[in-house]
Amino acid sequence: MADPTQIGRWDPVFPLPNVAIHTHLLPDGTVLFWGRRDDPAASLNEHSCTPHVWDPVTGTSTPTPRPALADGTTVNLFCSGHAFLPDGRLLVAGGHLTDGHGVNQACTYDHVTRTWAALPPMNDGRWYPTVTTLADGRALVISGSVTDGSGPNRVPQIWDGTAWQPTVDFTGLPLYPRMHVAPDGRVLMSGSNPTTYLLDTAGAGAWTPIGARANGDRQYAPSVMYAPGRVIYIGGGNDAGTDLPTAATEVIDLTAAAPAWRPAASTGFRRRQHNATVLPDGTVLVTGGTSGPGFDDVSPGHPVHVAELWDPGTDRWTAMAAEDVDRCYHATALLLPDATVLSAGGGEYVIGTDPNPPGDTHRDAQVFHPPYLFRGPRPEIAAAPAAIVHGEAFTVAVQDPDIARVTLVRLGSVTHSFDQNQRFAPLAFTALGTTLTVTAPAGPADFPPGHALLFVLSGAGVPSVARIVQVTAPAPADGPVVAVRATDVPAADVRAAEVRATAPSAAPAGTRVTVGLTAQCPYGLSACWGGAYEALGTLDGVAAVDPFADARDSTAVVHLRDQGLPDLDRWPARLAASAGGGYAFRGIELTLTGTLRARAALLHLVAPGLPAPVRLRALRPGTELAWDLETRGPRAATPDERDAYRTLRRRWRADPDGFTVRVTGPALKGRGGWSLLVRVVEDGG
Repeated sequence: MADPTQIGRWDPVFPLPNVAIHTHLLPDGTVLFWGRRDDPAASLNEHSCTPHVWDPVTGTSTPTPRPALADGTTVNLFCSGHAFLPDGRLLVAGGHLTDGHGVNQACTYDHVTRTWAALPPMNDGRWYPTVTTLADGRALVISGSVTDGSGPNRVPQIWDGTAWQPTVDFTGLPLYPRMHVAPDGRVLMSGSNPTTYLLDTAGAGAWTPIGARANGDRQYAPSVMYAPGRVIYIGGGNDAGTDLPTAATEVIDLTAAAPAWRPAASTGFRRRQHNATVLPDGTVLVTGGTSGPGFDDVSPGHPVHVAELWDPGTDRWTAMAAEDVDRCYHATALLLPDATVLSAGGGEYVIGTDPNPPGDTHRDAQVFHPPYLFRGPRPEIAAAPAAIVHGEAFTVAVQDPDIARVTLVRLGSVTHSFDQNQRFAPLAFTALGTTLTVTAPAGPADFPPGHALLFVLSGAGVPSVARIVQVTAPAPADGPVVAVRATDVPAADVRAAEVRATAPSAAPAGTRVTVGLTAQCPYGLSACWGGAYEALGTLDGVAAVDPFADARDSTAVVHLRDQGLPDLDRWPARLAASAGGGYAFRGIELTLTGTLRARAALLHLVAPGLPAPVRLRALRPGTELAWDLETRGPRAATPDERDAYRTLRRRWRADPDGFTVRVTGPALKGRGGWSLLVRVVEDGG
C-alpha cells in the first residue's frame, strides 16, 4: 500500500448540491460555494444562482438566499471575481449574462447574518474579473468582459467602502488577471499575459512593466504568492505546434533590487486548468488539470489525477496520491482549517453550441490529507486572540512546547485556477514553555488586512488545526483614512472617457492589416483578448494595435509604420513566441488603394508604397478570413463579396486604361509574390 507519510491520502468522494466553481473559506470555518446553474437540466445561461454553505465538520450543505440587485432582480454570480474585505465580508463583482457577456453587479456576503447585500453597480459588466484586497483595505476589481461582449473592461475600479473609484486604465487585459499585492503596496499582475506589470493605485494610478515571463502567454494556470513578495507561476497555456500545456514554472522575487522572472523546477505533468494551494508549511500543492491539447481535454488519459507538492526550499516537486475524479475546467481547491485541502467541481461549459457531456460535470468533492498529517502528533492551539495588529506582538497558548513554526494563510477565494485571496506569511516568535509570543506581519503590504488561518507546526512539520484570526492595521493617529478619487470623471462616464483617452485620435498612416486569430479559449477573440493584443504589438513593422478585437469575425486590426506590406514570413513565428499556441493564425486581410493594371490579362494593383504589383484574384469559398465562433469555421462571404472580383473585371473592361480603386480581401504571399482575393471594391478617389 502507498505510504501516506510520503504521498498523503484522499478521502472518498462525496456529493455536493452543485458544482463548486467558486469556492471560499468563510471566517467561521465553513465553505461557501456556487456553480453555474441550480438545475443540471436547466439553461446554461440562467440569471440566478443559489450559493451553498458546506460545513467541513458535519458534512452538511445549506443554501443561502439568492443574490439580487437592489431592486430584487436576481443575478448569476457564475464567472464573477471575489475576495474578502477586512471585516470578513466576501465582495463578489460581476457575473454571467451569457458566455463573454458580464453583469455590472457587485454584492457582499456576510457569514454572520448569512445574507447577501447589493452594492452600487460598477461602470460596466465584468465576466471573469479579479478582485484583490489592497494594503489599505480597499478592493481592486479589474478586467472582466463587458456587457456587450466587446472585450475586457479596461477601467479597473476600487471599492472604497462607499463608492466605486476608477483608476488608470489598461488596454489588453487578460481575463481573470493574476494579481498579488506587492511588498511596496503596488499590485503585481503576473499573468496570464507574458509581460508583468506593477499597478500603483495611489492618486491617478500608474502601470509599470517589470519584464516578461519566458514561457509567454499562459492561460488557465495558477499564480501563487508562496512567501512574502515571492510568486510562482505554474504551467498552463498551450505550446505552439502541439497545443499542449507546459510543465514549466517560473518564480519572481519582488523584494529584489531588480525583480525578474527565472525558471524553477518543472512539474512532473503538463497541466492546464489546475489549481495550486499554499499549505501551512509554505509548500504548494497542485491538483487536477489536463495534460492534453486544446482548451480542456478530458479524454481518457489526459486529466491529471496525481497531485504534486512543491517545496520552495529545495525547488523540488514530489508526486502525491491520485484523486478519483477529473478536476479540470471549473474545478477548485481550497485549504481548510484542519490543514486538509478540498478539491471539487469541474464541467458546466459550452464549446461552440454543445455543452460538455453530463458525465464530465462533477457535483462532488474530495478531501486531501497532505503527508505532514501522518508524521506525528498534532500540536494544539489552546488559546489565540480573535484579532491581531500589524507589527504588534500577541500571545498564543499551545498544549505542547515543541513548536518549530508559526504561519498565517489568508482565507481562500478561488475560481478558474486562481485563488484571489490566498497569501502566506511565516511569523517570528519566541517560546516560553507553552506560551508563544508571536509578531504579526509588519504591515498591510506584507499581509493585507482580513481574516487568516493561524497555524503552529511541530518540529516534525505537523500543523495544528488553525485558529481563524482577523489581521488589522493599527489605528491611524489622525483618524480614518479617506479614499481619494483617482479622477474627476463621473463614474457613469468612466468607460466612455477611457475609450476616448486610449483609442487612437486618428488612424496611423501605415497600411491597415486585419489579422485573423482563433483563440484557444472557447469564448472568442474579443473576450480572450489580452494575450493576442500583446502578441500583435510585437510583430515586425507594427506601429499600433486597435484596442478592441472584432467579436463577430474573430479578427484584429494592426497598423504598419509605413504603406508597405507586412512581413508575413515572420509574423506566425513572432505570434507563437509571445502567445504560444493560445491563438491560431489564420492569415491576413489588406485594404489597398492603387491603380488597376492588366498584365497578361490578369488584374494587378499598382501603388507607390507597394514593392511590386499585387495580383488580384477572385474570393473562393473557404478562403474568407472572417471566422464563425459557433461553427468553428470560416464565415461564408455574402453574394456581393463573392461577386466583387467579377464586378471589378467588368469595370476594367469598360475602362482598360486603368483607374484608382480601393480593394479589400484576404492577402496571400507565394513564390510569385503577393496576391489579394477581392472581397470588397470601393472608389479609390
